[in-house]
Amino acid sequence: MVAKRELDTLLERVSGLLREVFDHLETVAGEVVARRRAVLAEGGSFGVREMAALKPVLVERIDEQPAADGFGFFAAAGLLPERDRHFEWWQRGGTGFVQLRLNLDPSSVDVYDYFEMDWFAAGRDHSRRSVFGPYVDYFGADRYVFTLTAPVFDEVFLGVVGADLRVNEFEPRLLRALRGGAHDAVLVGPEQRVIAANTSRWLIGSRLPRTPRSGEDGFVMVGEVGLDSDWVVALAPRE
Repeated sequence: MVAKRELDTLLERVSGLLREVFDHLETVAGEVVARRRAVLAEGGSFGVREMAALKPVLVERIDEQPAADGFGFFAAAGLLPERDRHFEWWQRGGTGFVQLRLNLDPSSVDVYDYFEMDWFAAGRDHSRRSVFGPYVDYFGADRYVFTLTAPVFDEVFLGVVGADLRVNEFEPRLLRALRGGAHDAVLVGPEQRVIAANTSRWLIGSRLPRTPRSGEDGFVMVGEVGLDSDWVVALAPRE
């Protein structure tokens, strides 16, 4: 079946782009687990200093992912002895890599309470990865990004690793992934938002009336991208 083969190809391409980023996140997660185990084995405690030592691996992940704007790790409540909330996040700057610093004081009116963020709750409460965006990250210097996160566990929940991908770099890769078939194809995210399409019949950022379903609203076949993304690829006859 032509449509089925085409859909499988597009799904594999899109999921491959996400998997590439998640593989980098797993590398960071593995580094967190290894460093914590090492310090605990010596009778110490995993704290702010140990998190700061993650910088080289975070910068390396950014460097190896062309669309990446930043990588980091957000600690779970109770993980660190010095403070309840802490994160280590590095992102591209004008002359290299810069550390993101935000107000984490829960008594402050402008606190960045990442415990309440959906992408953190997905890992903490549901042990899920997450894909958010595109959106304007006002806390991250007004960058327009996709955010991908993954939980970190070592018997207990340690926190969440994450990556921001610049939309102007990642969106063209998604567009290329949808090209080359015999159908019009659209990539749709949560809230029925159009993320990418290989045709102008769907505007990027617009919302469909409902999540695409095979045999409905002119779509001949629909498939899930997976990887906890809540993304779907839908095919329609070419106009």
